[in-house]
Amino acid sequence: MPFFRYITILAILLLSVLFVYCATPTAPTGGEVSRIPPSIIKTVPETGTVNFDDDEIRFYFDKYLDRRSFENAFSINPDLQLDYRVRFRGRSVRIQFNEPLPDSTTVIFTLGTELSDVDRNRIRSPIVLALSTGPTIDEGNIEGRILDAFTGKALEGATVLLYREPFDLEQRAEYVAQTDSSGKVSFSYLRDGEYKAFWLNDRNRNRIWDREREAARPFNKQFVSVTDGETAQLGTMFVGEPDTLRPELQGVGMFSSQRLRLRFSREMLLHDDSEIVVVDTLGNTFASALPLYAQPDQMNVVFAHTERRLPEDQTFRIETKGITDKHGNLPTDYSPGFTGSMVSDTTHVRKIRHLTSGGVFETEPHVFQFSTLIEGTVLMDSLQIVQDEIIYTAWEPYEIEGNLLFIYPPENWQDGSNYTARFFDVRNGVFRDVPMKILRSSRMGSIDLEIAEKYRKEEIYHHITVYDKDGFEVFSGKTTDSIEIPMLPAGHYTIRSFKDLNGDGRWFRGSVDPFEIPEPLVIQRSLRVAERMVSDIELSYSEPERSEVIEEFIEEIPDSELNETEEVQQEEQN
Repeated sequence: MPFFRYITILAILLLSVLFVYCATPTAPTGGEVSRIPPSIIKTVPETGTVNFDDDEIRFYFDKYLDRRSFENAFSINPDLQLDYRVRFRGRSVRIQFNEPLPDSTTVIFTLGTELSDVDRNRIRSPIVLALSTGPTIDEGNIEGRILDAFTGKALEGATVLLYREPFDLEQRAEYVAQTDSSGKVSFSYLRDGEYKAFWLNDRNRNRIWDREREAARPFNKQFVSVTDGETAQLGTMFVGEPDTLRPELQGVGMFSSQRLRLRFSREMLLHDDSEIVVVDTLGNTFASALPLYAQPDQMNVVFAHTERRLPEDQTFRIETKGITDKHGNLPTDYSPGFTGSMVSDTTHVRKIRHLTSGGVFETEPHVFQFSTLIEGTVLMDSLQIVQDEIIYTAWEPYEIEGNLLFIYPPENWQDGSNYTARFFDVRNGVFRDVPMKILRSSRMGSIDLEIAEKYRKEEIYHHITVYDKDGFEVFSGKTTDSIEIPMLPAGHYTIRSFKDLNGDGRWFRGSVDPFEIPEPLVIQRSLRVAERMVSDIELSYSEPERSEVIEEFIEEIPDSELNETEEVQQEEQN
């Protein structure tokens, strides 16, 4: 074999080895994407190690990690302000310290639930590696739980800051942790002492509460006492911060001279009082527009129909009224400019939503929403209502409001009958059947709700809200002791109740500084209601009420200090 061939083969082999060695680890291609989160195989050193004096730690996983997620999920407790480097190799991660760890200190390295693999599968519980640079390791623990204040579901990835007495809330928190998929938050390997914990919407991830920009809420305890080898309980916190961010109208397009397409920055809802006004460059009203619908699979897009054509040689802007996001926020006042069009409207009439698909009572109408105005269209000429085996081709009565069709019963929807609305699909040349569910009053269930005796107090109201399985509110009321919730279709419901201690009609979320505990709140999920049955429910609040906490606090104050406090209050009143 000629010499140059040996050189060529050797060069190819060397290049292959270099390519394999230098390639960035990635997940294998092909096949179905894995939905299993990464698991920790081992750590070096093992958690619980004492007399640690090395300059690095290592994590070994069973899958390739998303490197950015690792850097976001990694934290060190207590906050030692350590300088370190992160190095990835295959499925392992090495943390190298650029300075020695402090002597005789328990250090906890945590990977929060933001950690994911390259397929974006996130871990469900934090990973903790704890070690000590001294002969012993701290073994105190704190646990708590955070739930959504409206649904009662666990809040995963919620941030909790923990300070050890004495502390300064203007400084970085010594400890930080995130909730797991069950809403549980845990702090382990803590020194004995008094601690203060609270939830924080830590937007800039700096472990400091920015009071002007970040929301913070307390647990029902201002402080918890940690003893070595035991677990202190924070209890359950409900977090429900109002979303006040206003959506933006990002763009306006025209499909025809009268059909508008509005694109917002968030999902939007149309209401009975929703309006759209088209104004010219001088700010004068040129035309009004009927909001038709928000696109089902893209709820940030809203379609509308103008009362007159918008000429293609003019520029316009939009003003909206009564169109909100799901939190009730109105859009900002800004509207991008757009030009009119001379294209004729050829939109096909098609059903967008059956607004009463959950059912109506005997005298109520079924309501259907369509893609465009329906007056005088083929839709109405071809409308059929099927009652059992009978087909009605000229159903009466009905009403049309823009793109809404209201189908009423002649007197009552007949008990025992099945009804179907049949609409002609012009584009495909076929009829589309839509079942119309009728709710029978005689078959409705109900809930008899009682507040547990312990939590009753004269003239203090409990505000009760009931939601169906889709999260829609079906009942709202208040009581001091008990209340009946009638006329509920069979199904599963969620009950939310709070005790209105300050009498303002709103749930008080509590205050971190100065410390005030939240008003008692309870959420009972998946409550089953059966036809013609009464569900008896007794609600109890799992956390101590504010009055009870105050009484316990007063009992712990020596009489001398209590008298001094009363004297000071008397002087202030004078």
